[in-house]
Amino acid sequence: MTMKAALEALDRCLAGAGSALAEGSLLSPSVDDCFAMVRAYRADAATFADRSDPVNALASVTYAAGWLDALIALGFVTGGGEALRPPGGIVPPERASQLEEKTGRYAAMLVGAVAAARPAPDPASPAREAADAVLRVAVCCSRLGQVWTGRDRETALALLSYGYGWLDAGVRVGLVAIVRDRSLFAV
Repeated sequence: MTMKAALEALDRCLAGAGSALAEGSLLSPSVDDCFAMVRAYRADAATFADRSDPVNALASVTYAAGWLDALIALGFVTGGGEALRPPGGIVPPERASQLEEKTGRYAAMLVGAVAAARPAPDPASPAREAADAVLRVAVCCSRLGQVWTGRDRETALALLSYGYGWLDAGVRVGLVAIVRDRSLFAV
């Protein structure tokens, strides 16, 4: 998938997505804020693509997709449509060192962020299962990203960015608490 196709797919998902919460409800501002984050990172991806920076475009579009998928899976957002596939084969060989650096940095940051996060709801609360799911996705993407680093750095970066999107969305909606190093999160 090309970056252009990935951005178009994300746009279709956003066009078909809406808040599952009643307008004016206490949590509806959280969903509005999350939609703003998805749109901001989608815009960043387009800007990076226009500037011939495929590494940062890849990280931004998959981070935005992680946010949106998390919100849909958690029930804060309805619709969304198709599953988003990350673009592939977009980083030319002359950008290999940038891709290597960013993938390594994101791998370390996501490991640190997962270590700095805990489920916010009480263990007896039904919301705890949702918080645990967010953390499982982040851990899974972190581990898979590290495995893919030796095989295909584009896939690795996409996995790491996507998992980070899930984690930051979980924090933003109040399911995940930050217990250390707030600088690792989009709060």
